[in-house]
Amino acid sequence: MHHHHVLGAAVAIALAGLCMNLRRGDATAAPVPPAPPRAEGHFVLVVEGDRDALGITHASRKEAPWAGIPKGFASTWTLTVHDAAGEVLAEVPLDVSPFALRADEKGTLAVVGCMVRDAKVGMLVSVPAFAAAATYRFSRPGDAGGRQELGTVAGDAVRALAGGGR
Repeated sequence: MHHHHVLGAAVAIALAGLCMNLRRGDATAAPVPPAPPRAEGHFVLVVEGDRDALGITHASRKEAPWAGIPKGFASTWTLTVHDAAGEVLAEVPLDVSPFALRADEKGTLAVVGCMVRDAKVGMLVSVPAFAAAATYRFSRPGDAGGRQELGTVAGDAVRALAGGGR
């Protein structure tokens, strides 16, 4: 046999094997995970409540992309956005430093100079706007350890507050 015949046969066998593997690979290949949901702009939320319960009382939809979490900012109080399967789409720390939120401060109002520290929370929170958002959940560290749930708002309710319905 000539070298070019051997080379041709080897190439044909390699191509046949490749085709068989590709066909078999279609059935046995690991599924490709879906791309993570993309935020379409952001919401500016009015968050109100106290150390034991937080809720969203108003929402405004903005087309501009979400600016994200300020560099270096961290908080143990969070607003977590979940999809219908319970997967976390975003976790946004909440700046509760202006509020009197220790257990012994419940129901208080303290004025020190021009600073007012109120136990009632009223603040703006910017979060990414996900079409797949099913719930917005508030939490903080629990008094006895673990996490304390402070409230859950349905994604449809947030979209309705922002004038977008579903």
